[in-house]
Amino acid sequence: MASIPTTAELMSTIVRLEQRYRGDDNAALFAVYEKLCERFEEDLTEERDVLLSKAAALMVIKYWVEQAA
Repeated sequence: MASIPTTAELMSTIVRLEQRYRGDDNAALFAVYEKLCERFEEDLTEERDVLLSKAAALMVIKYWVEQAA
């Protein structure tokens, strides 16, 4: 059974994925991600919820990039 990731593990994953997908090839997608992050931080009160939302949005970018390849 999978374990529940800690907030530190979520943050580490987010930082790693942001670095990977921040490049010029993904500029439009990343701009949308940054706007979503602003909304997550405004609308959600729990840090864990914000981190999970950011991670989910990054997974959409990951999927999109992989499908385009």
